[in-house]
Amino acid sequence: MASLRALHAFSLLARHGRASIAAEKLGVSPSALSHLMRKLESELGATLVNRDGRGLTLTDEGQRLALSLGDAFDRIEEAVDSFKRRGRTELRISTVSTFATRWLIPRLPDFQAEQPDVELLLSTSTRMVDLDRENYDCAIRLGTGNWPSVKSHLLWREHLAVAMAPGLVSGKDPSDPAVLESLPLLHSSARRSDWTEWLETAGIAHTDINSGTVLQSRDLAIQAAIAGMGAIVIDRRFVSQELDAGHLVSPDWTVRELETGYWFVRSPVRTLTRPVAAFRDWLQTAAGQA
Repeated sequence: MASLRALHAFSLLARHGRASIAAEKLGVSPSALSHLMRKLESELGATLVNRDGRGLTLTDEGQRLALSLGDAFDRIEEAVDSFKRRGRTELRISTVSTFATRWLIPRLPDFQAEQPDVELLLSTSTRMVDLDRENYDCAIRLGTGNWPSVKSHLLWREHLAVAMAPGLVSGKDPSDPAVLESLPLLHSSARRSDWTEWLETAGIAHTDINSGTVLQSRDLAIQAAIAGMGAIVIDRRFVSQELDAGHLVSPDWTVRELETGYWFVRSPVRTLTRPVAAFRDWLQTAAGQA
């Protein structure tokens, strides 16, 4: 029987077309790969590769063998990987981008330390996924919590507070919100009303509320604020690391409380599994500490 290692080396060469890449994938030197090819040719009694000084290419016999092997080694790798993960449990989570990047992901190592056998599959989307029909175990949603056909657990109600780069208020009275009148305002395209709501609550009139840069997401707006492009209104939980590091400052001005919030939701018709229950409880604890 032909050497499986040599066959694997041959399949990698056939797939990538370059000996250097095939050798790297196999974890051997190019000369070792060439030796494996000669070994396989000796075992099969056929010339599989051309050696013309320009690298290794497949002969007609080699192409025939490559077609016969197909994706056999890919399927072997998938089977081995699946076997290695047999003791792990998947937890499929759908959430919104800002919550994922600005709050959840930095804290997920704590959850994984508590639940080392749970493998997370995290997806972000602006649409509302159907937890009864789609392949998600739970979701994080932004809203008022009155969605039909789901069980909802409030994590926190949103608020809006002003944040900006320290340089924008350098030499100015940080206790006076009127300094905003001379600053550009940064907007998220999906949250254009946030500044209007905050300014109305604070009783401040801005000369041009529509001025400033519009960013596609709040995450981009935060990065623009760090760069000193203007001021943002944001839930302080999403910029806590930047505030602690001094990249942003949030003056002690008005904080606008909103009716909307972030909720953990799941389908009541699905069994409450250990990973889902553990994630829900961990989320609520972590949100309470935020």
